[in-house]
Amino acid sequence: MGVTHMRSNLKNNKHKWINKLSHVFAISWKPTANWPVESVSGNIEQYGYSMEDFLSGKMTYRDIIFHEDIDKINSALLDIIKDEDEESFNLEYRITSSSGELHWVAERSFLTRDKKGNIVDIQGLIFDITEYKKIDFRMTEGEYSTLVEKGNEGIVIVQDEELKFVNNKFCELLDYEKNELIGGQILDHVPVEYKRVISKRYMKTLTDKMNVQRNSEVEFLTKNENTFSAEVSFSYIHYELKPAVVMTIRDISERKHAEIELRDSEKKYSTLVEKGNYMIVIVQDGNLAFSNQKFNSVTGYEKEESIGKPFSKFFSRGYRMLIGERFKGDMAKNWTAPRKYTVELFTKKSTKVDCELNLSIIEHEGKPAYMVIIRDLREQKEKERQLNEILGMQALLIDVVNDSPSIIFIWRPEENWPVEFVSDNISQLGYSAEDFVSGRMSYGDLVHPSDIENLKGEVRRSIQESKNVSYEYRIFTKSGEVRWVDEKANYKYDEKGNIEYIQGIIVDITDRKKVNDFIRIEAEIGDFFVPAGDMKSFFEQFLDFTLQINTIDCGALYIIDEQSEDLILVAHKGLSNNFVKSTRHYGSNSIIGKLLTTGYPIYKLYSEINALNKDKDLSYEGLKATAIVPIKNDNRIVAVLLLASHDVFEMPSDVRSSVETVSMQAEEFFASFQGRPKIEKTTDNSQYLIESLNDLFYVVDLEGCIVYTNQYFSYVMGYAKDELNGMSILGLYQQNRALEAASIFSDIINGKRTISDMPMESSNGKMVMLETKFSKTKWNGKDVVVCLGRESGSKVSNQNLNTAFSVR
Repeated sequence: MGVTHMRSNLKNNKHKWINKLSHVFAISWKPTANWPVESVSGNIEQYGYSMEDFLSGKMTYRDIIFHEDIDKINSALLDIIKDEDEESFNLEYRITSSSGELHWVAERSFLTRDKKGNIVDIQGLIFDITEYKKIDFRMTEGEYSTLVEKGNEGIVIVQDEELKFVNNKFCELLDYEKNELIGGQILDHVPVEYKRVISKRYMKTLTDKMNVQRNSEVEFLTKNENTFSAEVSFSYIHYELKPAVVMTIRDISERKHAEIELRDSEKKYSTLVEKGNYMIVIVQDGNLAFSNQKFNSVTGYEKEESIGKPFSKFFSRGYRMLIGERFKGDMAKNWTAPRKYTVELFTKKSTKVDCELNLSIIEHEGKPAYMVIIRDLREQKEKERQLNEILGMQALLIDVVNDSPSIIFIWRPEENWPVEFVSDNISQLGYSAEDFVSGRMSYGDLVHPSDIENLKGEVRRSIQESKNVSYEYRIFTKSGEVRWVDEKANYKYDEKGNIEYIQGIIVDITDRKKVNDFIRIEAEIGDFFVPAGDMKSFFEQFLDFTLQINTIDCGALYIIDEQSEDLILVAHKGLSNNFVKSTRHYGSNSIIGKLLTTGYPIYKLYSEINALNKDKDLSYEGLKATAIVPIKNDNRIVAVLLLASHDVFEMPSDVRSSVETVSMQAEEFFASFQGRPKIEKTTDNSQYLIESLNDLFYVVDLEGCIVYTNQYFSYVMGYAKDELNGMSILGLYQQNRALEAASIFSDIINGKRTISDMPMESSNGKMVMLETKFSKTKWNGKDVVVCLGRESGSKVSNQNLNTAFSVR
């Protein structure tokens, strides 16, 4: 919707265009004291307020803004007031319902300014994005969990003084299971002397709404009542839309033990000091007096190189003065409590390493010195970078969902995939989110019936192989239009390994499918279709072209008779003669006839189609995956393609797309034949009848050479059509009766005879008992004898003979 159109709707239609169940409400408010409301849509009632509450002046827009976000809106308003060229106001914040429930909203409004550039009112739409915020959390939860679970630090989330989340490392440190900790209090796991420190830092973090800069060193109690030293940091976050505190607990027992070791020994340093995970040095008179293996490994110096070197030389230039002054100041004050600094260590190769220094004053060889324990922060910094990247992606996700064709779903892993959540842009398919969330519809109701089993199979395979779903298939819009979509989905499991829900997106790829297929097919179609010739040639070329699509190795083309609406086989390839004979014709009211003319593509195993043939078993043909694709003209079926494979059990989605594209492209060619003159169409219809006959039809010139045979004649006599054309008719009789056959044929030409029961001989020497009727006529302007033979036991109709070929 354009800005001008939206402005018109907001101003003139009083928001009547907004559905009362919509998750979007319209509002017009003034950026003056308390933000009075000029107009608001009726669906504000979903938050427990009425239009009258605002229009009467009893309430202002500011009254429903969550108090923590008022400064955020004020700040944004100040920015747009200064920028006189700004015409829109876009911001995310929270509002409260009358019951006190918090809702995240995204405001998309435009500004009205007076001649001086002052903002006189703000008109726009308020989108409820609470569900998006929840889906943001759930969709990034997997990445976030991986991040926090792989670390060497305990991480907990405390909300309302309760533990809402604990990672595996914290459970390991305290020797508890997760379900034993969740719902309890963090203070239950610290000794009495540290409870006040933890509680004070927790409340300060919540009150200031920001991270506490200084970490705290405390002790924690394990399940067995043992204690361990830990360093705790506090960070402010929103967890499931409510304020909370993240506490990061790092086990510093090793560091504490190292400090004790160093204090207790002046010359002998234990294995713990030498081989620990921390860099440990002793600095005396500003120079390095001791360094452990870890320090030498990180900096790249040999121990002999580092001892005696000024300690400040191990830091980048910006930190050298700071370290020198701090060291002198602490020593002068005889500061005994540990001091901590974040610095950049400078290696021998001039690379910088983010580090944290813990300083303590000790006595070394009878003189004061610093014991410095150095922690490498590179891994922690990388985790922070990844976490910030994830959080940054969350902010972008809402805009992507609102503005893109991608529709987000959360499905329950049940029959027909009930929908737990769907983004509001499902409206692009004609549905509302309420249609699904209410339970009135399931996702399976959208899927094309020909694709539903394949999709279920794909889901089963992806679960068995522990892979995410990536699949293309068709769905129906509310108006009944078929659209292609690309689904990307993944599974979320509970702690027992059961699928808890499926989350994913679908993207409409219909246009892409059509463009790709049309580009390819239109580039080739002129080389294969020759609509200017006779229809039979066109049908055969059309079928040949279609069978070039991968996977398909055989097929048949049926034409719908305009009068009877029966299906008549006009072209086939890759099928046995017996199969062709059995499927040459289907009545419009037969079960197979109705299946072939449903009006939309059907993809089945041929065994399912064969099961409908109660009086014929065609399983001997060995067909597997089968496609039934209609060809239409003015929404009326004029032909049907039956395509199959002897090898595969399923038509892949790209093959389906290609077949359907061919059928759509062929419509204009079939339409050109539909528009041909009646006499021309009648001639072509006669050809259909000839090819559909279960009688032997052949045409012989007055020299006795065969000029045409129908398919059934070729089938019965065992010859290919091109073998028969030009063959002498006498070659189809037994050699010892050739003279008799020549005499009969002479009588026919001279009008003395019109019928014969003389048998013919097939290519394999088998006698074919026939009753044949003959008629002299014109064929393509030449004098010929038209012959119609029926195998013994049946009578040949003169009426059929005369009707079929009168046009010749």
